[in-house]
Amino acid sequence: MSRTIRVMWSNASSGWKNFNWGGVIDQNSVIHIAASEGVVDTGSLFGPLAAISRTRGDAPIYVKNVRPHGDDGGGGGVEFYLQVDWNSPLNVVTDITVVDPAEQGVIVG
Repeated sequence: MSRTIRVMWSNASSGWKNFNWGGVIDQNSVIHIAASEGVVDTGSLFGPLAAISRTRGDAPIYVKNVRPHGDDGGGGGVEFYLQVDWNSPLNVVTDITVVDPAEQGVIVG
């Protein structure tokens, strides 16, 4: 069963990010991350998920080098490189999805 959490990174620019999600992510997790520009409706009465909206925007935004990790004091988590190709920081929304663990490993080469 997959689980997803939506995270707003306020005033984000290119660089390494880390998100700890103890009890859900460990060093063997398979994780996919989607990213886009975002806005927050500060007047929303329905909680953070309803308040965060993804927008298309003009900036190219990429997620690279996704690496799940085990307990580093905050439970398991994921670090990744967020690439924001824009001349100033932007609000960026990521959907971090943890899917079923890999069934097996194969070494090629």
